[in-house]
Amino acid sequence: MSLNYWVNIENLQQNRRKPDGEIISYEYDIYDFDWVKLYAKPKKNVNVQFGRFEELKAVEDVLRYMDKNQEAIILVPSVLAFGTYGDNDKIPNDMPLIVKIKVL
Repeated sequence: MSLNYWVNIENLQQNRRKPDGEIISYEYDIYDFDWVKLYAKPKKNVNVQFGRFEELKAVEDVLRYMDKNQEAIILVPSVLAFGTYGDNDKIPNDMPLIVKIKVL
């Protein structure tokens, strides 16, 4: 994808891109590169607006092209994830992530 992350859906960017202001609901789990789930519960957001996300940029970008009930796996390099500082919880500094996401 254009932001230098990988997604398992071929030609995803050929789908319609959702504009700022459009509403979406989704959930995702975060894994390390050994497929160890980092948080027990998925992160879930209901009825959020594009353009007002407080998410990883790669997550927002992929969601803009996904359809309802569609699932994707994203490989996110650390610089696009939590970078040099991690998330001060389960994700250490400079850790690339696997994100498994679903549009609700």
